[in-house]
Amino acid sequence: MMSKFRIIIFTILISLLLISCTPSENDISFELNPGNDTIELGSNYQDPGVTARVFGIKRKTEVIENNVNVNQVGTYYIVYHFSYNDIEMELTRIVTVVDQTPPAIELNPGVDTIKLGESWTDAGILYFDNSQAEITVEVIGDVDTSTVGEYEIIYIATDIYGNSSEISRIITVVE
Repeated sequence: MMSKFRIIIFTILISLLLISCTPSENDISFELNPGNDTIELGSNYQDPGVTARVFGIKRKTEVIENNVNVNQVGTYYIVYHFSYNDIEMELTRIVTVVDQTPPAIELNPGVDTIKLGESWTDAGILYFDNSQAEITVEVIGDVDTSTVGEYEIIYIATDIYGNSSEISRIITVVE
């Protein structure tokens, strides 16, 4: 019983000493938690936050700015603030939103087998890009309807960030 009493008294004394101590910046750790700070456009972002400790005891922090927009390519900032007694600290996390996803493309249904001498109409492609920005479509190849054979038309869709996709259509000219 006497041993438990001594432990309780010792714990109270240590706690009072720690509370009454005025920490210096050396007694405080304030760090960004590890996380992925480069994210794909349109993805979910979970802020990993920060950790602040005074004398090894975790303390509360606050976010004073967070302008991350996962729907717009760019560089964004999250600013964290920590204060304890007269010590004020801030940290900034830099989050980069990138677009590395090529446009999705598919062939429109069309008539791709024609008789010799008939005209062929290109049905084109459908495309979508996660950036919602303008897409450039390049069409390579041609069809000689006066000569029997197979012809390839290649469609290349490129978004404003340089990501591109390619798909081809085979047109057959028969007798």
